[in-house]
Amino acid sequence: MTETSRRGAHSHRTTDAGALNDDETRTIGVVTERVTERLVDALDQDEVEGRAISLDERRRQLMVGAWVAEELADANAERLRRGQRSLDELTEQRIRTRVVAELSGAGPLEPYLNDPSVEEIDVNSPHSVWVTYGDGRKVDVGALWANDADLTAYQKRLALRATTTGERRLDTAEPMLTLQTNDGARVVMVLGGHDEHGISTHPRIAIRRFLVRQVGLAGLADRGLLPHEVIPRLSALVRCGFTILVSGPPGAGKTTLLTELLGEISPLERIVTVEKNLLELQLEDDPRHPDAPALFTRAANAEGEGEITTRQLVELTRRLNPDRVVVGELVEDEALDMLDVASMCKRGSLATIHAHTADVVLQRLAYYVAKSNTQLAEFAVSSLISQTIDFIVHIDLVRNATSDEAPVRRITSIIEVGGLGEGGGVASTETWSIADDEILRQRLPLSQTHLRRLHLAGYPATLFAPEDEQ
Repeated sequence: MTETSRRGAHSHRTTDAGALNDDETRTIGVVTERVTERLVDALDQDEVEGRAISLDERRRQLMVGAWVAEELADANAERLRRGQRSLDELTEQRIRTRVVAELSGAGPLEPYLNDPSVEEIDVNSPHSVWVTYGDGRKVDVGALWANDADLTAYQKRLALRATTTGERRLDTAEPMLTLQTNDGARVVMVLGGHDEHGISTHPRIAIRRFLVRQVGLAGLADRGLLPHEVIPRLSALVRCGFTILVSGPPGAGKTTLLTELLGEISPLERIVTVEKNLLELQLEDDPRHPDAPALFTRAANAEGEGEITTRQLVELTRRLNPDRVVVGELVEDEALDMLDVASMCKRGSLATIHAHTADVVLQRLAYYVAKSNTQLAEFAVSSLISQTIDFIVHIDLVRNATSDEAPVRRITSIIEVGGLGEGGGVASTETWSIADDEILRQRLPLSQTHLRRLHLAGYPATLFAPEDEQ
């Protein structure tokens, strides 16, 4: 083991001043590094043999405990060879506690991960860490690691803590890693630095947490995302079974809004969710959805086998008796899959899609569909979209360009999709929009086709009359 790797194993440990001397601290570094390597090897072997240490927390604890004891015994043997005394029982216990804390805790990020108001953590390098709060504040918290080696060692320990979806491998062969923590946060790590054959100048980490959960549309309205007057209209569109896309730029709150729109669905409906790698919707943990099985894709193992795609999961949902199928985020292939399954559901589907402005959503969706199946003619793509999508709800990050104030998340547009246009494209109407008064209002009436469906579902036409007609 190189001296660099030894230093990288123990940079940020829980501090209790004076409790450990330098010799004991070095022992902590060596033992932590070696136990980490053994755990990585065990998890890699699991992938080959089809076992699941990562999902058996008790088993992992027992294995780590046994390995720590073995490594401490080796450390004592090495001390005796150098003419030093072996560690006494109290010191061994302190070292054991520290090693376990290094392997199971979040180290220097612990205060921010335990802060319920922190939404994003961006580690640009050992010396540059930015923390973004739910209210939009962005703070540079400075250096949290001594060097790149320390941060790389931390990345590998963080990967071992993930026991839900995602991969665990972060090395030269796989320099990018996306995983999910036990509390649902998304973690993206990039291998980098001069001593690693990575893809960046420094090792990097980006953590995204989902702070707003189960507050309902009223809770989002209280936060300024939409006017309270729009809530019964959105609720009616969801409960009536329309297929709705939630669009917006990164960080706008698309998943949050999607989750609360799903909260309007009757608890008697069976919702099957399909997501790519990570379970961001977490409907199974939402008491509003007692019947909501979740499915997620799986990457291939080290031998290139075992991959499960969105397409395969969508095919599976047909046999799971769903009322609705929700295909999380639409990114390329998922778009065609979502349109396909939504057209065959008993009720409408919902999904999110990245778009900086509302007027490009349909073009982006068409591009994704066409890219997924190059055999589809342009008319067929437009026809599929127009027959499936009913509404687009767009969220903007509204910024004040004259100041550095945090952007505000707001629904700025609701678009009704209404069949094919005269030129063969998808026809659409911006029914709700923000004008000079900066308030989201219904400006135009809904189509007779959608009003008829709402009427049959028990909603009066007056609920969806433009405000100048009310």
